[in-house]
Amino acid sequence: MKINDFPTAFAAILATGAVAGALSSPAAAQITKPDIVLVHGAYADGSSWGRVIPLLQAKGYHVVSVQNPTTSLADDVLATDRVVSQQKGNVVLVGHSWAGVVITQAGNNPKVKALVYVDASAPDSGQSISDAAAALPSAPGASAGVKDQYDFLTLPEAAVRQYFAQDLSPADQGLIAAVQIPWYVGCLTDKVTHAAWHEKPSWWVIGENDHMINPRLQAQMAATIKAKVTKLPTSHLAMLADPKAVTAVIIAAADQVQTGKTGKGPAVVPVGNGPAPDRPTVPEKPTETSREVTGQTVRDVLGTAAIVAISGEPPVRLLLDPPLADSLAQGRVVIQYRGENLRIEPVFGKAALAVSPRIGHLHVTVDDAPWHWLDASGDPLVITGLTPGPHKVLIELVNAGHQTLDYQIVRFEVPRRSLVAPDPKADGFRAAPALAFTDR
Repeated sequence: MKINDFPTAFAAILATGAVAGALSSPAAAQITKPDIVLVHGAYADGSSWGRVIPLLQAKGYHVVSVQNPTTSLADDVLATDRVVSQQKGNVVLVGHSWAGVVITQAGNNPKVKALVYVDASAPDSGQSISDAAAALPSAPGASAGVKDQYDFLTLPEAAVRQYFAQDLSPADQGLIAAVQIPWYVGCLTDKVTHAAWHEKPSWWVIGENDHMINPRLQAQMAATIKAKVTKLPTSHLAMLADPKAVTAVIIAAADQVQTGKTGKGPAVVPVGNGPAPDRPTVPEKPTETSREVTGQTVRDVLGTAAIVAISGEPPVRLLLDPPLADSLAQGRVVIQYRGENLRIEPVFGKAALAVSPRIGHLHVTVDDAPWHWLDASGDPLVITGLTPGPHKVLIELVNAGHQTLDYQIVRFEVPRRSLVAPDPKADGFRAAPALAFTDR
């Protein structure tokens, strides 16, 4: 089922706030299988589980997708706890993104027997989502939300396309931007009173291209809570980008709840293959290192692995000035910038990721366009031909593999002006029009 197929199918969800599982034999299925409660994250709603729900239902699970208000941790926990309490059997509680915090608190409900985190956060007791995120640098999209006059955050469509759902289709991205529920800024500092993962077994799906919650931070939290980890080459929306793999993780948790074997313990699950199969025990032997044989480590010979981020270097920053005023007055946008701790070069590919100092370039997006252009010149950005009125430009500083390292959004207004031939100020960027326009 494609995401753009489910607006009609989910009309009932948005009206009732829940998704009921269609089971071929409800009585038998509810006795033998746990119920699955899915909780959406920030900048989303219950339809974000639209590709996982049919797969779970096809396996005979009763599924409910909570419609949280995202107004506070307490409000979201109350809405989730109400749904959990309505279930007839044991519950596998699944949370995406911000909902990782929600299920960490709501998971204390005695009906909850397992927790599944998907591209999420799992604070400890006494921590907020901001506290939990302080351990490592933020992902590039973490601060992309725009706050309104009521202190609610929404994600601009350009940020949805760049950071939230970059591996989905433009149609999917547009729908996601349209159905998002505004997220109250106070949620960032609401603290968990007791983290359920201390007592409940946990599973974790990490999207390795997540630009909203740092994948390294997720791996660190998953290790802390001793979760069984599955890594997927997806964005922040792993359940839409690879619903089969995410469903397999949820079913793995449900299987253990069903059999009563829910002991805690860390494990890494192969991508998309469900739980790791049992393997015969292989006698260990002492590790013989390269240095012991040659006097050099493998890294000494080959350099830093291209798949490992360079450590020990200062963070990359994008610095820029507002558009030059004199040029902007003539309808020409000139933005001066520089990358700090990174060289702007037309060099691309994985091999360049191991080069120090770092090599990168720019991605430039004008007015939430569904496309961007690449600039590796290092020269000021020059944009012409924009219509009079307000505009914005998203400038991303990316590495040679096109992964965003830092970004800035520049907002400005192109003034109306009258051009008459000959126009000495046109400067070759815009010829004088046959019919001049003036302010009205």
